[in-house]
Amino acid sequence: MKPEQIALILIDIQKDFWDPMSGDPALKSFPENVEKLLSISRERGYNIVHVRSAFQPDRSDWMLFYRPEGRGQTPCINGTEGIEFTEYAEPLEGEKIIEKKTFDAFINTDLDGHLKSRGIKTLLISGLETSVCVLFTANTAYARKYLPLVVSDACGDSKERHENAIKMYCDLSFKTITTGQLADDYGSVEELIEAFV
Repeated sequence: MKPEQIALILIDIQKDFWDPMSGDPALKSFPENVEKLLSISRERGYNIVHVRSAFQPDRSDWMLFYRPEGRGQTPCINGTEGIEFTEYAEPLEGEKIIEKKTFDAFINTDLDGHLKSRGIKTLLISGLETSVCVLFTANTAYARKYLPLVVSDACGDSKERHENAIKMYCDLSFKTITTGQLADDYGSVEELIEAFV
């Protein structure tokens, strides 16, 4: 598998999502793992896509259960600090940024077109939260015939939800790898990719 056929998809690593979770001891290594994953991907020449949620303050584009009442405030409102990427996941100039308004990075975005136009077949998926936007995006990637590899230690959620999402959907609609595996045991990752692509 050529590096240019692999993309790193970073999902919703934004202040509004990360700040409430940042004190969770189970996520202590999350920022470091994301930094490591980004560094490896940049060094190897993978295509890098930063996905962020972005909503209007007037609720006109909020998802159904967030408006007009329901779950309350939606995160990542345009013009607020919470929409910004965290310091450890900031895009570099030239890296693709995609804005989404649902849990799924493929819905009503140009993600699929961006990937297909570059011949990308394998997706390394990382971000927040494992059981929501990471899961929805990985499921759609699989349905669209990409190989989704969820980088499990570079995904964040509550411990229970993270473990349950991985347990329920790994080998059904995605495979899992770790940042350590990508860095120090890349042969096993290549074997996994070559088995399916």
